[in-house]
Amino acid sequence: MAERADAEKTEPLCPSAAPAAGAILLGVVRRDGKVGYVSSPLRVDEGFVRRIEAEGEVGKRFRFAGPCSESRCGHWREGRCGVSDAVAAHPTPERGPDAPLPHCSIRSGCRWFRQSGAAACRSCALVITDPD
Repeated sequence: MAERADAEKTEPLCPSAAPAAGAILLGVVRRDGKVGYVSSPLRVDEGFVRRIEAEGEVGKRFRFAGPCSESRCGHWREGRCGVSDAVAAHPTPERGPDAPLPHCSIRSGCRWFRQSGAAACRSCALVITDPD
């Protein structure tokens, strides 16, 4: 319970943020197209961002988390994250409502989890920020 209380004091994190110095590396996109989450939060620096951007297709290879922009984001609708609602509305067949949640290094501060709960977590690994 104390962890959740502490998390509520922090600004929400968007689990689909742009790569930028200071962002958190949330995961790496695996060959099967799903995100494999990193085990602990890793802040990236400017050098890392430059290297991966030079290689191209960053969103097809990585997922990042950063501060939620709320009303400054194009996905913000009526005081809510529209991406979170969309992700939560599309459960994955292999991860039913009783399946354990995947490991996530940002869950306690995640905008999607705060807004949509476990339903968003169960489909989060399918979100690729730069699809074909």
